Amino acid sequence: MHYIANPVIAEAFKIKSIGPINTDGGRQLILDNESRVTATAEMMARMNPQIDDFWVIQSDGYIYLNPQHVFLRKYSEAVQGPDGEWKRRDKATSA
Repeated sequence: MHYIANPVIAEAFKIKSIGPINTDGGRQLILDNESRVTATAEMMARMNPQIDDFWVIQSDGYIYLNPQHVFLRKYSEAVQGPDGEWKRRDKATSA
């Protein structure tokens, strides 16, 4: 069986600093917007965050880590049009 992923609108921030592993297995991260967030042990089960990886927040509230090379391959910058619809920046500016 084949599947196609649904389009998702997400906010994303680059990781600029990574703290040591906490006693609960999480790590404090500092993002490029200066926010301090905690990556839980569960979030890091599949990857160890690196500087310039991404902290991603989907429109439904789901938060996850994404390696930089994966993020840049999968996501495009979006702009919101006057109608409230989100479009890829390249498509919105070429129309």
